[in-house]
Amino acid sequence: MAKRIFLSDSHQQTFDRQGFLVQPFLSAEEVARLDALFDELHPELGGSGFFSGSYSNDLSYKKRASDAIVEVFSRRYAELFTDYAPFGGAFLYKVPGENSALAPHQDWTIVDETQHVALNCWVPLCDVTLENGALMILPGSHFDHLNVVRAPTVPFFFSGNDDLVVQELVPMEVKAGTAVILNQSVIHYSPPNRSGNVRKAITAGVKSAGAQMYFHYREPDREELEVREMDDDFLIRFENFSEAIMQRPAMGRPIGHIPYVSPILEREELRKKLREMKEGAGFAMNGPMEDDAVETNFAPPVARASFLKRLTSFFSN
Repeated sequence: MAKRIFLSDSHQQTFDRQGFLVQPFLSAEEVARLDALFDELHPELGGSGFFSGSYSNDLSYKKRASDAIVEVFSRRYAELFTDYAPFGGAFLYKVPGENSALAPHQDWTIVDETQHVALNCWVPLCDVTLENGALMILPGSHFDHLNVVRAPTVPFFFSGNDDLVVQELVPMEVKAGTAVILNQSVIHYSPPNRSGNVRKAITAGVKSAGAQMYFHYREPDREELEVREMDDDFLIRFENFSEAIMQRPAMGRPIGHIPYVSPILEREELRKKLREMKEGAGFAMNGPMEDDAVETNFAPPVARASFLKRLTSFFSN
């Protein structure tokens, strides 16, 4: 079990069971302040798609956005968390279009999850629905229920079977300023923004106080991972992000190697594991247990390589 991070017993219990928690977070004034900052920092939004400020090559932009987000979020951090440390934030936005979907994925392993916890506070700056690309989560898919290491060069345990995951996701249709606080290891996804407006949101990180941050790198065809100690702001310091994350990092301090074989589950085994996770978190299954007539209402998932390329291509200049 991960180290405690919530002040409230009920919040901690819900987070441990589900892998996420939904909470009122920002006031209307705070939403307006961050929305105005978004408009100032993004005078031109470009074409349709999903965009994350974390992958920009402009470090001054990333630091300004991150510092401002943490400053505004600090009030609620102090009310919700114990023995914690923030590690930055970034704007996320979806310009309407079918290519604005974000494929099912888990965020990187960045702390020792046997001892500590790392989480994301995902906060929309507008009301979110399935139409404009709401965040969707697979309850119970966090580290406590399946111990996996997550890194850009490591496949997901569900790779090749994204459709089974997508049909079981739970949409977070929440109001502006509401926080979906999710464990970094939880599977999440968002469908395309099919509305007529830009969907603006923020992601900000919180970890156990004192927890060392890490990055894992696997060389091709090796059954081991190189582990590197990283500074707390390393997530905004990648240059040429889409290339850099697939290579041995230039930053950080290598501390050794660990044996690791990715536990990619076969389709039927995965189907059973998804049921076990979701029902264990207190949620009923959505989809049928057979492949016949399996349909989803969302854009089809994309391959991992193209997912990373699409995430970052907008910031390659």
